Amino acid sequence: MQITKHLMKGALALALSFGAWTPSQGQISVNPTDDQFVSKKYESQHAEWKEGESQFPGRPRDMWQLGVGAGSFLISGDVKSQFGWGASVHVRKSLGYVMSLKAEYMFGQASGLNYQASSQNSYQDIEPFTTQYAGPNTVFYSNYKIPQYHALSLQSVFNLNNIKFHKKSNKWSLNLIIGLGVNMYRTTTNALDANGNAYDFSRVALDANGDPIDLSTLSGRREVRNNIKGLLDDDYETSAQQNSNNIFTFGEDGKKMAVNPFMNVGLSLEYLITPRLSLALEHQGFISVDDYIDAKQKNETGDFTSNIDIPHYTSIRLGFHLGKKDKRIQPLWFVNPLVYPMSDVADLKKKLDDDLFKDDDNDGVPNKIDEEPDTPENAIVDTKGRTMDSDGDEVPDHLDKEPFSPPGYKVDEDGVAAVPKPITPEDVKVVGDNERLVIGDETFDPLGGGGKGMLNDWYLPMIHFDLDKYKLRPESYEQLRHIARVMQAYPDLKVVVHGHTDIRASDEYNDRLSYNRAMTAIDYIVNQYEVDRSRFIAKFNGEASNLIPSAAGEQEHFMNRRVEFYIAEESETEAPKPEGDGGRNRNWKY
Repeated sequence: MQITKHLMKGALALALSFGAWTPSQGQISVNPTDDQFVSKKYESQHAEWKEGESQFPGRPRDMWQLGVGAGSFLISGDVKSQFGWGASVHVRKSLGYVMSLKAEYMFGQASGLNYQASSQNSYQDIEPFTTQYAGPNTVFYSNYKIPQYHALSLQSVFNLNNIKFHKKSNKWSLNLIIGLGVNMYRTTTNALDANGNAYDFSRVALDANGDPIDLSTLSGRREVRNNIKGLLDDDYETSAQQNSNNIFTFGEDGKKMAVNPFMNVGLSLEYLITPRLSLALEHQGFISVDDYIDAKQKNETGDFTSNIDIPHYTSIRLGFHLGKKDKRIQPLWFVNPLVYPMSDVADLKKKLDDDLFKDDDNDGVPNKIDEEPDTPENAIVDTKGRTMDSDGDEVPDHLDKEPFSPPGYKVDEDGVAAVPKPITPEDVKVVGDNERLVIGDETFDPLGGGGKGMLNDWYLPMIHFDLDKYKLRPESYEQLRHIARVMQAYPDLKVVVHGHTDIRASDEYNDRLSYNRAMTAIDYIVNQYEVDRSRFIAKFNGEASNLIPSAAGEQEHFMNRRVEFYIAEESETEAPKPEGDGGRNRNWKY
């Protein structure tokens, strides 16, 4: 016990000097992802992680733990144990955030005393039990003392609560301990008195009146043990019988030490006082196939027991964390591995709220790149935050009732173009012998007589198409209907149908696309209004005759994707179908 007292005093003094701290030091005081803590082995991985090229940071260097402990040591076996003591020292190093390895040496002393007498059949098979306790009326009360118990082990320690979703630091550590080791011990028995004679235990189970003591009560058992202790001297002179399965024994006769392997299991609850110091409560059991540790392997009636003897060590421990504080963080079993992803998530959320992502006018474009920071509410904007005016009529799209007005016409305050009403049969009539054509107030003379112009100077409405399409748009049907009605009114009138594209493809491809657009318009009028196909002259120009040669925006390209209609001259002939498939293996209809 004096050794334990001196050990604990020294440990306490070391702890006071080693663990001077303020309350804030109990938390994680460094960032485990700082470059200074990353070991050389993981430097390249850590650099890639910082650049976003690796999913995981480099592993930080952490401190070693040097620990000392002291506490209760007892044997769970066939003899009732009494208080014993133990002390230990260990070195522990993390292998990760959950598992660590611990090398430990433990020394202990233990003793035990039964309150029930043993029959001769349960005696040890050694002297003096085979001689001095061999008489018919002799009894013996089993007892033992272990003056030396040494245990050396290597343990795997698993942290059961190191993953924290709601706290940055882990100050409490609940650990599962599994290890292998070897013990060395010697057990002795107090079987003879100071004169070398067997003890007379005949009256230890009787009270002062000579009546049997009731062993069914705790007080009765305590009284018997006190009577036995009053009878015994302090000399445990007899070496106990040893296990024949011991790995080996050594020492002089009568004082041989037994050596056996064991597996130790245990639990510990550890508290981080400062990054340099921790305090733990730990319990371990040492399991081996040895039923002789308490000097007894039979019960009081002489039957072999099925239970092996298990030493138990319950201790209070101080852990000192060693290493340069600017090179190593506290042991990893006290570092929450979720500190990395949780910190990143928090940083990202903070950045989402800073000026880089703020959008004061709520147009979907952050202030940092918004060229129009005060965009009107509900305005349609481009990628730079500027209010869009797709048709360039100076009426923004969100106020424009006709956001894609045809170019070249004046618009009203709602952005609607003043497009002349398409001609109808009622608008057109032929007058005079030379068949002059009158449309509204305008007169066109196909023979160049008294009219203001030739009939073929007048253009019928045009229709437009979506990008890379030759399918009719919904607004085209009304325009084609007007063209069909004019042609129905004048059966001899021929119309040129001229297809065009924008510039976003090869010449070969655009020729084929513009041809299909012209043929789509012709087929619709022929099939829907029964106008003879021979009255149409199909032509195509691809991208060669764009309305807006320098088109850049989508609306300008849209205006170039068109089919034009105009009155055919007598010399007009249909263009031959373009050769090839346009270079894209497209399955064309025409």
